[in-house]
Amino acid sequence: MRLRIASWNVRGMPQPVDQLGLLADQHADILLLQDVGPSAVRAVVDSRLWGHVTDTWSLPIASRSISRRGGCLIASTNEWILGTAAPVPLFSSRSLAVTASHGEATLTLLSCYAPTNTGLGRKERPACLSTLAAWLSAVPTPLVLGMDANGPRVDHPNIDQSRWWTDGEALVLGAGARTSDVLRLWYVDHPIELRRRVRYYPNGPLADSYHRGRKGKYLRCRYDSIRVSLGISVVDVRYLYEEAVRAGSDHALVITDIALP
Repeated sequence: MRLRIASWNVRGMPQPVDQLGLLADQHADILLLQDVGPSAVRAVVDSRLWGHVTDTWSLPIASRSISRRGGCLIASTNEWILGTAAPVPLFSSRSLAVTASHGEATLTLLSCYAPTNTGLGRKERPACLSTLAAWLSAVPTPLVLGMDANGPRVDHPNIDQSRWWTDGEALVLGAGARTSDVLRLWYVDHPIELRRRVRYYPNGPLADSYHRGRKGKYLRCRYDSIRVSLGISVVDVRYLYEEAVRAGSDHALVITDIALP
């Protein structure tokens, strides 16, 4: 079975018409959003682009959240039925996990975004990522994760040379993690494309998904990714950075076509 996954940190969805229009153009079967507030949830539901929608604001944890917009959302077309949603421990409103079924096929879906590398996030980040790694090792597969990881610090073409902001990061994003990065899997099957990218960016990133720093003096980063468990094959991957910024976010919209085992 083939399906299309979209993952995006929508930055609160300040331009819902533009952002939903960009999403509609992708015809995704499953949508994994990060950094959404109640208004973004309403916009997704009202658009009727997806038949099933679940979000962190509908969970009991939402009543204790003081974040202006922080939350996650998972949506699917009518063909996929979403089960009971729950956050990952320690991630609270920053994560949303759910099962999705289509006939005999069942997926575990996770949308999440990690604490930042500054302020309070710097202290929270190691424990959150270690907890996420443990959670991923225990959940059923096949598994699809859409994530704004706020890392790595350096997304090197050779994953062993990638650099991390904090301890625990490599447990989720590094070699040997429970899930694999769909872009790296795609590059394995498309070595010419990888050589072309490395020619211009020998130290990475492998794609643009976020620019950190000030305008005119910034670093290209790949903080956003879709990750899958063993057995899921990758047909295509696209990082829509410029389109996503024009639509109102500061993160790329990541699209992948996958085939389930």
